[in-house]
Amino acid sequence: MHNHTAYPPMALERLQNGWSHHSQSDMALQIQYLAVCESTNALLYSRAHHPNTLLVTEQQINGKGQFERTWLSQSGDLTFSLGLNIPMAQLAALSLKVGLAIAQMFAQRGTGLQLKWPNDIIATHPDTSNQGKLAGILVQSLPDVAQQSAWVVIGVGLNIAPRLMPAGAQGFAPIGLAQIASNWVAPEVGAREALIVALVDAILQTINAASSANLAPEWNAHDLWHQQSVRLTKPDGAHIEGIGLGINSSGAYQVMQGSQIHTVQSGQLSAPKGAS
Repeated sequence: MHNHTAYPPMALERLQNGWSHHSQSDMALQIQYLAVCESTNALLYSRAHHPNTLLVTEQQINGKGQFERTWLSQSGDLTFSLGLNIPMAQLAALSLKVGLAIAQMFAQRGTGLQLKWPNDIIATHPDTSNQGKLAGILVQSLPDVAQQSAWVVIGVGLNIAPRLMPAGAQGFAPIGLAQIASNWVAPEVGAREALIVALVDAILQTINAASSANLAPEWNAHDLWHQQSVRLTKPDGAHIEGIGLGINSSGAYQVMQGSQIHTVQSGQLSAPKGAS
């Protein structure tokens, strides 16, 4: 499926006005816009300990996701990164908090999304029930142990434009917001800027509010694999198949295999081998 929609170009002024008039956060935030950018995350990561910054681009030409995978975007998609100076204590499970913020914000607007541990956001096509990857999150941090703080860069790529979702494809093919919400087929001028402001506001509020006590139950309410058969691939290549139990209070994922619960801090989750 080729994207023929002409999306109104974003404007820095609309981003700045949207933040100043509609944000619930009291954080001072520099907002920058580039029509084309090599990588928003890489650029902000190179500016360690600058003022808190939101960097938005219309076209990213060398974006990266988890495990250095290439992140491909189309015209109209949202690509932005947040560079923040935060206390070290807020680093724990940060990508999970960001995913939760995005899922909760969309839920408030009537769009249900699921979270694929550790950093993918999954949407379901309303007509075909096919599931696809709507958004991805990449968090990079540069701790300053002496100051007990960190420069953290939170990158978000969210698909707007419709995608072709091949039948029988392995994993989760990309899906666009236009495929699950009709108002995004031909969005109005300023709609994308308003969505970025809402997403950033939700992310900042969740980072500040989410505690170890409430993160797990809130995140697990959106867990793609909760009480489902799942295959866990560990960093060393070993596999475990069992039932997904969601995350614990530290953000580690739990899989029950027989009577044993395996808990992992990193790895990949997928459908069991041979599952449709």
